[in-house]
Amino acid sequence: MSTSKRERLRQERIRQAQREKRRRRLVLVSVCLVVLVAAVATILVQMNRTKPTSYAGDLAPVSVQEDGTVVMARSGTTKPVLDIYEDFQCPICKEFEHINGAQIKQFAAEGKIKVVYHPIAFVNPQGSLRAAAAARCVPGDSWTAFHDELFAKQPDERVALTVDDLKKFADDAGITDSAVLSCMESQRHAAQVQQYTQAAFSSGVQGTPTVLLDGRKLPDDQVLTSSGLRGTLENATK
Repeated sequence: MSTSKRERLRQERIRQAQREKRRRRLVLVSVCLVVLVAAVATILVQMNRTKPTSYAGDLAPVSVQEDGTVVMARSGTTKPVLDIYEDFQCPICKEFEHINGAQIKQFAAEGKIKVVYHPIAFVNPQGSLRAAAAARCVPGDSWTAFHDELFAKQPDERVALTVDDLKKFADDAGITDSAVLSCMESQRHAAQVQQYTQAAFSSGVQGTPTVLLDGRKLPDDQVLTSSGLRGTLENATK
């Protein structure tokens, strides 16, 4: 091979090596950018997901229905209807309540929506059932306080709530009526909760929280962000 051919071959190999080096550098930069964008997006989502709303005003009237559902609404407010299927031992339900509970109360208090809570037993076979059955013992004027205590003091989902836990939460919520505490102790409504839970799953509920607005299931980006749910409710009440 002549000297000129060897030189051309050497130069071509150098150019190939340089092109490969540039390609690897571009791949590395692209991967880093993807990771960075994903990290920033995750941080922003988490910041939005965990930012709670606040409301310190009066609540709309609350009434416990025969089937165990609980309605929060001003007199005459019939729609839009926000249905909330929740489990008191569900950690995502706790997050939903932390983020959106206050603004849901505010929308109901302002007569803009009718809220229907559906406590079911799904996450912890024993604890979820005990908690939902206990909630059915509580009258409407104390129900919201007990509901909020259950989520505020929710244990790890693998640790079943006991009747003693529930009676302590009732006391913390200002519930002292012996008939209510006796009802919790006896778990009088446990069978009804089981039946209602099965009916909920038969109707299409697949987990908790499940949130419906006028019968339409809301996606997670609306359910688990305060801005998403607020925007959805504001659009529905225009």
